[in-house]
Amino acid sequence: MKPHHLILAALCTLSLRAQVIPLPADDRPRQGEFQLLPDAWMAIPAANPENLPDYVGLINAAGAKVRFAPQDVACAIQLLSANILPDNYPIPSGEGYVIRITPQVINIHAATAVGHYYGVQTLARLIEDAPKQPNQPIRLACRDIVDAPRFAWRGYMLDESRHFSGPAAVKRLLDAMARYKLNRLHWHLTDSPAWRIEIKKYPELTRTGGRGSETDRRPDAPAAFYTQEQIRGIVAYARQRGITIIPEIDMPGHADAAVAAYPEHDGGGFLAKGSTDKWPRFTFNPAKPATLSFLDDILTEVAALFPDAGVIHFGGDEVHFGWKKWTELPEVRDLMKRENLKDLAAVEAWFNRRMAGTINRLGFKTGGWDEIAARGLPKDKTVIWWWRHDKPQVLRDSLKAGYPVILCPRRPCYLDFVQHESHQAGRRWGGFNPLRDTYDFPAPLDLSAADEKQILGIQACLWTETTITRQRRDFMTWPRLVALAEAAWTPAAKKDFTSFETRLKPELAWLKAHGISAYDPFANSPEITDKGAKTEYLDTPE
Repeated sequence: MKPHHLILAALCTLSLRAQVIPLPADDRPRQGEFQLLPDAWMAIPAANPENLPDYVGLINAAGAKVRFAPQDVACAIQLLSANILPDNYPIPSGEGYVIRITPQVINIHAATAVGHYYGVQTLARLIEDAPKQPNQPIRLACRDIVDAPRFAWRGYMLDESRHFSGPAAVKRLLDAMARYKLNRLHWHLTDSPAWRIEIKKYPELTRTGGRGSETDRRPDAPAAFYTQEQIRGIVAYARQRGITIIPEIDMPGHADAAVAAYPEHDGGGFLAKGSTDKWPRFTFNPAKPATLSFLDDILTEVAALFPDAGVIHFGGDEVHFGWKKWTELPEVRDLMKRENLKDLAAVEAWFNRRMAGTINRLGFKTGGWDEIAARGLPKDKTVIWWWRHDKPQVLRDSLKAGYPVILCPRRPCYLDFVQHESHQAGRRWGGFNPLRDTYDFPAPLDLSAADEKQILGIQACLWTETTITRQRRDFMTWPRLVALAEAAWTPAAKKDFTSFETRLKPELAWLKAHGISAYDPFANSPEITDKGAKTEYLDTPE
């Protein structure tokens, strides 16, 4: 074979070995190749493309050079409807897409803008992986990709109360999530250490409640929070990347920051062992009419800021840690007598139903940690986050009761757990959460087909007690979040950890190039800890 034929053969072979994460459901080669020329046209079926994701930008960021096509131009890349497909192709719906690379054209078929977005993301990975030479066509092996996610919910929770990230860091996170087709950011905005969301009616929530962090308890610490204008901008930024943001406003527990700002709503709390100030105002008063109205007002403003969320998460966890003083509250005693509530668990259930009613009237489902599965909330208006890995019966009971469930158990989905046996900073619970365990999830649950119909999806959670700095948060999140993305998208029968490791290696370089301090599991890179670090207050309001 002549040398130039060897080069061409190598180009075609390389283009077939695309480093796509998450792995598509079906990827089949065809004969031939397509040559994507510099300054090629890309057709987008929309009257107002500025309101859609930046499809052209995704392709160009991968190393190509394409332009948005005016009408009546022959295009190299066409975004087409789901219905314009040959008879032998399945019609995509929702987030699904079909890519057809022929020698003449690249067609991406989808029923929705987000379906097209994911198809363009996959095409961008193929372009990124292809050999390139200046001012020369990019050669792509012809293929058919038919793809759709295993789970509708593919998420990540960021705890902002304990340590604040700021708008720039959140947008950088959203960019990386979009690359891996993750579609839910669960934003934990309030908790005992600090309140991070501006509420216009109650400015002290951020002025006082937003001060400090888990590791900075000074009374004059800076107030770090998101203004409503910033939140609207971040929500829009996420939407352009196929990501929905789910707000969490904790109640009736984890309320210290809010009660510090408005002490008239104090329901009592507890002191952590060895502490004089953690957390004496752990709960809201669950029965005081003024407190219930206060929370109604907050939820009303939150609902307006996250109109597309579909769910407002109201926490509902660990309330028993701080309810010891409830029996001393006259409003609670009156409530128990009036409603014939036999114990404090019944008071908590009454509160959950009361506040869930507000969330539902605002047009949202109620989300909460798995404790709320025993609180009698309507199954058609409630979503359960199963987090207690040591309580599998709670998951079984939730499914039996008919609740839709998000799987996010501490093992292996909590990213504040260490990821290598040599690591010292972070949590352990009878073990830790290595990359392989995150990738293999949820196989250990042995889900039935009926279970999968009720399970909305899976989610990783980063609690930030031990992640003071951005670098530390990155180190704990990545690349385990990449593994979870494939676990949530790729059909169980297609998952292959050896293949995943091969495809992950170049992704570590991408993460690094985009300022993300990921752990390298292949080199066992040095652990990034926050030893000696001070709380960062990034991008705080003026």
